[in-house]
Amino acid sequence: MKHLPSEVLNTHINILNEMWLTGNFPSSWRQSYVVPIPKPGKDTSDPANYRPIALTNCVCKIMERMVNNRLVWYLKRNEIITPAQSGFRKGRSTTDQLVRLESFVREAFIHKQHVTAVFFDLGHSI
Repeated sequence: MKHLPSEVLNTHINILNEMWLTGNFPSSWRQSYVVPIPKPGKDTSDPANYRPIALTNCVCKIMERMVNNRLVWYLKRNEIITPAQSGFRKGRSTTDQLVRLESFVREAFIHKQHVTAVFFDLGHSI
């Protein structure tokens, strides 16, 4: 897609924008092929030790990225997402939260205070 002429790319974005506005998407975009990838070093006889990878249409993936970018822009612009959110954000990681937690613990230790932490695992289980 990156190497297509600008006229073709403009036509493509116009089609995607029309789909966005109308909510009409090809039915094939509602289907994917799920390929189970084994987790490294895990027992492959246990189904829980696989990561499901969904293979979808490449143009659908472009649309997904466009929707995600628009959603993130909207959430940031309207200050709906907290600045403390690190997961699933560009340029941030779980390490950021670990450093933040460590800072809270060190600060509390210095001031002879307590720190309480609550952890939520929002992962999907079978």
